[in-house]
Amino acid sequence: MAKTMSWHRITLSRQEYESGEMALLLGAFRAAYVARNGPEGMAMFGCWTDDGTCYLVYTTPRSVRHIIPLLDAYSANQIDTPDPSCLSLIYGDESGLSSFEIGFEA
Repeated sequence: MAKTMSWHRITLSRQEYESGEMALLLGAFRAAYVARNGPEGMAMFGCWTDDGTCYLVYTTPRSVRHIIPLLDAYSANQIDTPDPSCLSLIYGDESGLSSFEIGFEA
């Protein structure tokens, strides 16, 4: 399945989050980031839903080509740009938060 240059969201239930799934997700993302020498704009952000039942993990457009298997494994959804005011950096290059435009990356 081809992924385009856009933001993606992974939804973890509170139970998944508390059982350590976030640590597995972070480990896989970190491994991809380090293996590719920390690409500019590659980052993962997160926040809890308003009702606290799910933890939302967002990956920047510049992350996509480096983590396609991870996005597929977690059934990530392609989304519009998230509201940056509610996001916290989980890992990566924080300049990725400014990846609001869809651009071409060679």
